[in-house]
Amino acid sequence: MVQLIDDTLREGLQSPGISFKMEEKLKIADLLGKSGIENAIVSYPSAHWSEKKITEEIIDKKLIKNTYGLGRAIKKDIDEILSTGAHIALHLPFKYNNIDSVIEDIKYAIKKDELTSVALVDIVANKSLIIDILKKLNEIGLKKVQLPDTTGNANPKFMRNLIKEAIESLKNNIDIEVHCHNDYGLAVTNCLAAIEEGASSVSVTVYGIGERNGIADLYVMYNALKEEGYKLDLSEEGLQNLYKYVGELILNKIGYKFFYYNFPIVGMNTKTMTAGTHASFTTVFTQELFSVNVYAGKSLIKKILEKYGVNLSEEKLTKLVNLVKDISVNEGRALTYNEVLKLSKEV
Repeated sequence: MVQLIDDTLREGLQSPGISFKMEEKLKIADLLGKSGIENAIVSYPSAHWSEKKITEEIIDKKLIKNTYGLGRAIKKDIDEILSTGAHIALHLPFKYNNIDSVIEDIKYAIKKDELTSVALVDIVANKSLIIDILKKLNEIGLKKVQLPDTTGNANPKFMRNLIKEAIESLKNNIDIEVHCHNDYGLAVTNCLAAIEEGASSVSVTVYGIGERNGIADLYVMYNALKEEGYKLDLSEEGLQNLYKYVGELILNKIGYKFFYYNFPIVGMNTKTMTAGTHASFTTVFTQELFSVNVYAGKSLIKKILEKYGVNLSEEKLTKLVNLVKDISVNEGRALTYNEVLKLSKEV
């Protein structure tokens, strides 16, 4: 059995130029549920108060069967997710330092939620280390791990070899999910290769939106798996309605040029960073363009200000980041560099 794990409301929010109002996120969640999606990551609760609130509303309205919030593999983020009532999805740091401390925090999460999922990062650059960490996660009783091609550099041969080695190491004790970025247009192909070797679930978004130029597309993966004989209980009418709504949002917010910007290899989006967690790791992520929304962090905003020779105290930088996040959520749009500079003079 193969499952599609939707990440439109979290990964999709990292797509350059995209920002959703809370009511837009709620509508997307409703349409996802009506499409038959049972598992979805809907937020990053530690990023902003709105991320916590929307998670609580989605759960309260019972729009999606298994609702996850994402966070860092640290106790603070775990507690933020738990406070919403969501299941726990965690990602490891981009530098594998103090891994034993991280494992202890993951143990804490598993005790709180047996459906906890943990994502490793940068699997292409760290393959041998990935296998070692998987063995540690197996020892503490984790039931599900996500292997994300964070930088989009994997190819089908690599994915097949990785999944095969991972399954052999884990002895089928842990379900494996893959999350493949589309920088080189191989996201769907990489996901299919992983499934052929035994991965049990795939991370997807509507229109494939996400960080840089996104990940595997929900409808494309559904259709590809259906053609391969996999049974996925999704409503095609529901998917059509979902795509129509999200498509209209994209056109209203950005226009048709979004799909030009989002094309693999040559598209401007492949050179654009949104996630604040990525901006802190310049050795991993080298993008020099930035999209500013609720997921902007201090490091990302600081990089924009530095381009224009602006330096703020830590207190003012914190105020600026919070103001940027509030505006992005309330108005449902990404902010321009000029707006960030103007706001920096007002904090």
